[in-house]
Amino acid sequence: MVRRIALGRCLGALINLQRSSQDLVLNIGQRCLNPTGPLLGVNQQPLPPVQLDVHIITTGCHRLDDVLGCFAGAIQVHEVVLEDPRTLALAARNILIRHPQPLELALYLEDDLVISDPLFFDKQAWFLEATGQKAVLMPHRYEQVPGRDGQRLLVDGPLRADFIGQFTKPEQAVAHGRFWNGEEICFDRTANPHAGLFCLSRTQVEQLQQLNLANEGFVGPMETAATLTALAHFQVLKPSMANRGFLWVEHGHPSFHGYANSFAVVPDQALTGPVQNPVQPA
Repeated sequence: MVRRIALGRCLGALINLQRSSQDLVLNIGQRCLNPTGPLLGVNQQPLPPVQLDVHIITTGCHRLDDVLGCFAGAIQVHEVVLEDPRTLALAARNILIRHPQPLELALYLEDDLVISDPLFFDKQAWFLEATGQKAVLMPHRYEQVPGRDGQRLLVDGPLRADFIGQFTKPEQAVAHGRFWNGEEICFDRTANPHAGLFCLSRTQVEQLQQLNLANEGFVGPMETAATLTALAHFQVLKPSMANRGFLWVEHGHPSFHGYANSFAVVPDQALTGPVQNPVQPA
């Protein structure tokens, strides 16, 4: 049941990120529909439309057809035959990257992540443009801690230095920029780049199409697909802890929040320390 709820929330939230140039108002009195006009953002400028092409990759075994059926017409389901079902994440990654006609943005997403930010794709597009397609922006994954009045547990905390050092050099405040709503954001080269997803530009996808993608090397197949795909070829950044709300997603199948009641709270200056020498993404 929990998996069904997580998948339903993931798909519902994802499809809800679509945005039209205008919406409709039900005028029941006149028995007609009225157009709203464009949705305005910062400086009263119309927000661009967002259209999604959603594909679900499955082995066909243990498929949650009752959930997928609720989204018929909004998603496409593909069944792949695998010797080892644990490599499903890698197969899904390959289908996305090898697509013959990449779209403007390519999002790989594990099936239990809930994106509630209506500007998620706007932020990704802004970041990719600001960094010249040389970096990838990962969100912070979180779970709500029951009974803690909205306190979140960010589940992708620092990995061991000897492990993460094989892939990247963690550093605070390696870049900063001002989002188009005026928000000033600082970014870290994080000690744990994993987030269960990646979002690449068309240019980045086309670069990866010319390369052999790793099938192992970062924890397990799921983590390799979601993280090493980008980390092996681009800088991977996350918003600093002070700016964590700029881009975060919910882990909809909670499995970590129990640690909030079993681990001691130890302040860590490395996670909350002041910004040093920020630079513009470039």
